[in-house]
Amino acid sequence: MKKSVFILFALSLTLFGQAQMRMAVIADPHVLSTSLFDDGSAFNDAKNGSSRVIEYSQQLFDSAVSIIINEQPELVLLVGDLTNDGEKLSHNYIVAKLAQLKKSGIQPIVIPGNNDIANKNAYLYQGDKKVQTESVSQAEFESLYRDFGLSQAVSREKDSLSYMVYPTDKLAVICLNSAKKNTPATQYNEGGLYESTIAWAESAAAKAKSEGRMVIAMMHHQITDHFNMENEMTPSYVANTTDGYPALENLQSRLLAAGVEVVLTGHYHMTSIKHTMNEGKQLYDVGTGSLSSYPSPIRWLTLSNNGQLNITTQTIDTYHELELKRNENTAMGLISRAANTAYPMIDKVKNDAKINMMLTFAHLSFDDFNMPSSKAQMQSDMASKMLPSMTTMINELSRGDENTRQPAENLKACMDGVDAYVKDVVCGGNEELADVLQVLIAEYRTMLYSMCHSVFYNYVGEDATQVVPDNANTLTINVPVNTALDAVSNNPLSTKILNNGTIYILRNGHVYDVLGKQLD
Repeated sequence: MKKSVFILFALSLTLFGQAQMRMAVIADPHVLSTSLFDDGSAFNDAKNGSSRVIEYSQQLFDSAVSIIINEQPELVLLVGDLTNDGEKLSHNYIVAKLAQLKKSGIQPIVIPGNNDIANKNAYLYQGDKKVQTESVSQAEFESLYRDFGLSQAVSREKDSLSYMVYPTDKLAVICLNSAKKNTPATQYNEGGLYESTIAWAESAAAKAKSEGRMVIAMMHHQITDHFNMENEMTPSYVANTTDGYPALENLQSRLLAAGVEVVLTGHYHMTSIKHTMNEGKQLYDVGTGSLSSYPSPIRWLTLSNNGQLNITTQTIDTYHELELKRNENTAMGLISRAANTAYPMIDKVKNDAKINMMLTFAHLSFDDFNMPSSKAQMQSDMASKMLPSMTTMINELSRGDENTRQPAENLKACMDGVDAYVKDVVCGGNEELADVLQVLIAEYRTMLYSMCHSVFYNYVGEDATQVVPDNANTLTINVPVNTALDAVSNNPLSTKILNNGTIYILRNGHVYDVLGKQLD
């Protein structure tokens, strides 16, 4: 185990006279009870296709519980996807471990994730067969976890698993159930807060504020996107971005108006902190990665009496080598999503009058290019050039964007993979064709670069002068409200791509290359 990150938020939070308080945060442990699988081929197929070390999820949860008992915080906040796929036996195991925490004087506070209730994908793996096993209903979930938040509720939304607790006389935690109700036919990944839940949360926060309490919230789905194009690439990870929910901006502004500035989230399996501006106020999304994925994080939150929220990330090293290997599956998933997004653009490019005119002047046609004939072919071709650099990127992102690292070099490696795909696969190694195609797809390449860039620099930002590394490879960040950094981090990049594929970044009146070197 190691301490890896320290972040200091100087937020407008008021804890009048309150002593320091510590909380642990666990996200997406995805525990699969060891009683539900053996070493047969059915489970081997399941685990080898996963981005998580599901075969060790129970052991990782055990380790986290032991660490937390040793550290003795006042609270443990679990932000959903407690089980692998909602198996009742997995729930029973978690409940027993949470009872150990409570017996040791630590109060667990639980909300469900999209995988936890009425999950049709709950399986028992035996030999070469996987057999559907019992999941839990909402009523059963409430009964199982009653002692871990719900029975302490000072306010609840009717017929919902959203509730508010008062852990101390100066703190309120609003626990928001963002999981969409699963049906026998459909297991949902997307989710959010309905109008009734938002209205209840506004009322609950107002009640807490009127009593002089600071308010933080927790929910499974993200409260804001963490990188450009997240809604296009993975729309189901951000709350209120699918049909049936109030708009995300509406949700953000109403929570901020109610006094909620910090929301603890999970779901994306990425240890990432993002702040977004809404009507002149900042809303912080503190995302915690999956306990059963690299690097198995536990967040530590400390509330101090001067209104500061300190966030530390601890990781469990036990299965890191295996977890890093599994990140290839995550990288392949992202490449597949990128291909699914990019493939429909082929017809758009082929039908673009300007592009066809350019090809005519160059004495070329689309027949000269090796355009993929299917999404599957595009995925395979892209993976041949991009999988290593994409896996490296996923490994670093999993560690958390508060870490010191070399994002520019890794971003360049990722974009080099894109260029290699264009040159070696689509253009068959022909330099002239590659130069022409780079011009044709400049708009889409800029879009992809902007997305990758925002992933690497999403919280601290490459221009952050407030970042000071110490000897322990740790960062301390002070983030005051309404700084110049906020304006930078919330504006899209201005980029220019020359015919040879060189990327220049235009920022604050200066020109930089992809490695961050100022060129003017």
